[in-house]
This record gives sequence, C-alpha cells and structure tokens, in this order.
Amino acid sequence: MQVSEPEAEELPPGREAAFAAVMTAVYALGAQVHADRGDEEGTRRALSGAEEALIDILQGMHDLRVAIGDAAGPVSEGDG
Repeated sequence: MQVSEPEAEELPPGREAAFAAVMTAVYALGAQVHADRGDEEGTRRALSGAEEALIDILQGMHDLRVAIGDAAGPVSEGDG
C-alpha cells in the first residue's frame, strides 16, 4: 500500500504526529496483509515504514510539548 505524505511544507507538530499515527496504522495493516500472503519482503518493508512512522509520532508529540512549554527544546552545541 502506498499513501502520499503531506506536502513539503512543514506541518504543525500535532498534525504531523496525527498523520504519522495514521501512517503507522496503514503500514501495520499492510504488514499483516503481506504476512497473510506469505510475502516476507513486503512484510519487512511495511514494518520498516511503521517503525519510521512511530518515530515521527514520538518526535511530533515531543515537538508539541516543547511548543506548549512542557518539555525543553533541542540543546545546541554551545549550551550546557
């Protein structure tokens, strides 16, 4: 299954996390379909997509927490 990602413009962090959550579900469903068909390579590709989308969810949630002041932002090399 192939679903397009949002346009190249940067999305607000909450919307980015929500899109990644949808993509995680799509990839997980795709992985199961491939597994049911005995397609190990397709299953691996779909699982890799799901894992990448999960990382995007966590990053988007963290970025949203930073935006509302619940978490520290990125630390630059000069900080510390």
